[in-house]
Amino acid sequence: MNEKKGNMKMWHITGILAVMTIGLLLVSGCTVNDSTAQPARAANPTSIPNLTGTWNTTSEGSVMYKSNNVPGQWTHHKDMYSTLTGQMVFTKQQGRVVYGTFTASRGPDENFIGVINMDNKSVYFADQDGFYECQIVNNDQMNMVYRQVTANDTVVAVGTWTRVK
Repeated sequence: MNEKKGNMKMWHITGILAVMTIGLLLVSGCTVNDSTAQPARAANPTSIPNLTGTWNTTSEGSVMYKSNNVPGQWTHHKDMYSTLTGQMVFTKQQGRVVYGTFTASRGPDENFIGVINMDNKSVYFADQDGFYECQIVNNDQMNMVYRQVTANDTVVAVGTWTRVK
């Protein structure tokens, strides 16, 4: 019986050591060398689209006033259904980050900032009071959705931007 207890104790200690060894290997990052594994790589910086320049914009949108039918300071869409034309001028680009100014057929000029997503197809912007989500169609066209919520109004719009050549 003592021999059986001794064997059980030995197996118990061996089991504990095995679990500790496996845990140590996992925590230390020790892995099997797989010659087919490739290291993670950042997107090729040369493939980042260059957005600098002037883009003509056309959008269809709507505004919903919250009180007194007074639009927000930066609101360009003024009617329940409206078409807005303008220009997005990208004045600076550093890597994936862009800066510029939006000028519309009505309303004040509005500065914006943006980032090009890692997929090099999606672009996200913020202006004085709203947000743009864009999809790059090709080097000279983007499709856009705009959302804005202020104390005075809510705006949604959809449109197309075309690069001026």
